[in-house]
Amino acid sequence: MNQKFLQTLHKYNIKPTNKSLSACLSEPDRFESFSGRIGDLLLDFSRTSVDQQSLTNLLALAEESGVEVARDRLFGGQDINFTEKRPALHMAMRNDEALAVLDESTIRRVTDNKQRMFELASAFAAGYLPGKPDQVVRNIIHIGIGGSVLGPRLLIEALGISASPQVHFLSSVDAHLRKDLLASLDPAETAVVIATKSFTTGETLLHGRRVLDWMGAAIGREAALQRVFAVSGNQRAVDDFGVSQANTLYLPDWVGGRYSIWSPVSLSAAAVMGEGGFAEFLRGASEMDRHFKTAPLADNLPVLMALTGIWHRNVCDFPAQAVIPYDYRLRSLPAYLQQLVMESNGKSIDSAGMRVNYETSPVLFGEPGTDAQHSLFQMFHQGSDIVPLSFIGVIHPDHDDKEAHAALLANMLAQATALATGTRGLGMEVTDIHRLMPGERPSEVILLDRLSPFSLGQLLALYEHKVFVESVIWDINPFDQFGVELGKVVAKTIQPALENETETVPANYGLNAMMGYIRSK
Repeated sequence: MNQKFLQTLHKYNIKPTNKSLSACLSEPDRFESFSGRIGDLLLDFSRTSVDQQSLTNLLALAEESGVEVARDRLFGGQDINFTEKRPALHMAMRNDEALAVLDESTIRRVTDNKQRMFELASAFAAGYLPGKPDQVVRNIIHIGIGGSVLGPRLLIEALGISASPQVHFLSSVDAHLRKDLLASLDPAETAVVIATKSFTTGETLLHGRRVLDWMGAAIGREAALQRVFAVSGNQRAVDDFGVSQANTLYLPDWVGGRYSIWSPVSLSAAAVMGEGGFAEFLRGASEMDRHFKTAPLADNLPVLMALTGIWHRNVCDFPAQAVIPYDYRLRSLPAYLQQLVMESNGKSIDSAGMRVNYETSPVLFGEPGTDAQHSLFQMFHQGSDIVPLSFIGVIHPDHDDKEAHAALLANMLAQATALATGTRGLGMEVTDIHRLMPGERPSEVILLDRLSPFSLGQLLALYEHKVFVESVIWDINPFDQFGVELGKVVAKTIQPALENETETVPANYGLNAMMGYIRSK
């Protein structure tokens, strides 16, 4: 990260002439100067302390950091994932221009694979096993973890237009959910989707084996395997598991798990959304891709959103960020973005292999409004740490209760206003200091015209590119996730000791007393 620009931003942020957020909001052109729109999405960052001079400095930082060059390398299919020496071309699953940089055989494979996904999804939506109209499918068990579950779950909750088939998710290795789920389903009416790029993920394969055993005990193993579908890039491992190639969809190694929502990982969601809905979802993301690829930095929504994030993290030193969607259909969005943001930019080693001397990813969390107002907002208004917020609202709901929707949007706009201005900024006289809201709490507002497949595609692609721009400025790799693996490796040495009392764990784990306690119970 360019230290010269960072020092300039720090100096500018503490200058004595800085306006309060209340004063900024009273500027007549504040909204027009600090907002932008593309398609069905509006980004408003007028309730932050960024002003024209600091924005100019931030844009200079982006240019000096090589954001435009890195953007071209990303879309050009170069090895932007520099630690694993491969491209990051998840955009190719939704964008023909990005797909075109690949070789002809890969283009053909991806295109054919997408069509096969739609064919499988259409059969599920019609209530039968693909290729076997006499075999009923009323339920789908979708098995995966991380992006292999978070994306499809978000899509189904936000955009599911059909109650059949009913999709059930298994992710955590905790067996309680699986036990209760299987007790409620008929194996002869159930299909299973196992989504794992490597097809070696321990939690996912354990669930897969148990579910296959459950189905096999009821309808026979051969019939059970006909109801199992795999999404993976490791065909040999899929073959070893017993899933036929006809039931397997391809997941390229240049699509990371947290970027896989655009891929056949979303087979279950496509069955509930319909082919047209999923195609519109891809189109919305592709529209954001084109905007990010072609718009000047000063008009580029992912860039502006990233620069606001850099301002809050590296200039204002805010350690966390909250995402509060004011639409219950987006209730899984914070969890989805947690992985996207923290797994991508939760790094501290730069491209030269040196430890960075500045902060990178904030801690991200959230839950839907207005519920969040009764759990999180006390700290947001009066806590000792300032947490920038991202409010996400939908202008036109898909119901006819105008009063309820007006109340929902009013609460969102009220919170954004009150956090910025505080009680004094609103002209309220407070004599009890315990009731004082200091204000100066920044937020951005993202508005969707409607929650549609197109607008949700735009929104998720916006966040993807925002994360990428931040990574370029921080000079880190947002496409690897080695930190995910260490705990799993250690768990493999602990598990045998928990299953067999004659096994021990290495002494340097410091677990001997804990293991003794567990074994005594």
